[in-house]
Amino acid sequence: MRVGLEGKRTLVTGAASGIGRAIAEAYAAEGATVAVHARSEERAAETLKAIAAAGGKAFAAPADLTQPAAIEGMCKAAIERLGGVDVVVNNAGVADYAKVVEMDEAMWDWIMAVNLKAPYLVSKHTLPAMIEQGTGGVQLFNASTNAKTADAEWTAYNTTKHGLVGFVRCLAAEVGEHNIRVNAICPGWIETKMAVELHENMARDLGEPYEKVYDESMRTNMMNALIPPTAIAEMAVYLAGEPGRFVTGQAINVCAGLSIH
Repeated sequence: MRVGLEGKRTLVTGAASGIGRAIAEAYAAEGATVAVHARSEERAAETLKAIAAAGGKAFAAPADLTQPAAIEGMCKAAIERLGGVDVVVNNAGVADYAKVVEMDEAMWDWIMAVNLKAPYLVSKHTLPAMIEQGTGGVQLFNASTNAKTADAEWTAYNTTKHGLVGFVRCLAAEVGEHNIRVNAICPGWIETKMAVELHENMARDLGEPYEKVYDESMRTNMMNALIPPTAIAEMAVYLAGEPGRFVTGQAINVCAGLSIH
């Protein structure tokens, strides 16, 4: 089946590592040009190197996602260099956990800024060009199965992901007339640097061996599986390409059954 990403102009946030890097590499492998967002050009270097080694086309699009002006500038520069924009992936995200009564206000603000406000701003600053082109497009968001659950001590993170899914559904209704599709992917635990760091903290707080905590938590799904970032990238390719042309307003789980286990 034809994927349909050849020649597409794409922007992927948080593409220095993990899921974002996997999506950027997958898009480039399908013939898209990728604006690789990271906090700095240095952080984007490994992704750019991997894409170039595979014969793909990509460039760095650095910005601090806690700074609205930086987001606007990054989007403008990326669209100008791409010559337009066909696919935007709001992948970047941060996570931490704490009880509400013990949570530092700065933690709440940081998680809200990166996970919820930044995607809104990236959409705000890329949609006008996408609409003006008149050829449709895709806005894709990395949410989480936490968008559909209630988890003690993960209140800030879950709140952003619940909000992101609501944003996706409403935005899909706003831009559907322009043939722009808007969807969220909801991963379970994925093997990323973020997952490692979180489980190191969890093991420390529980007073248990890291290896035990990581393996048991990561495999808490129906398939007892460890899920690689490439599994999310495969869904991102599907939703951005021709096979997903009639899918919009959805929040699709990729979690080996974690969400209903």
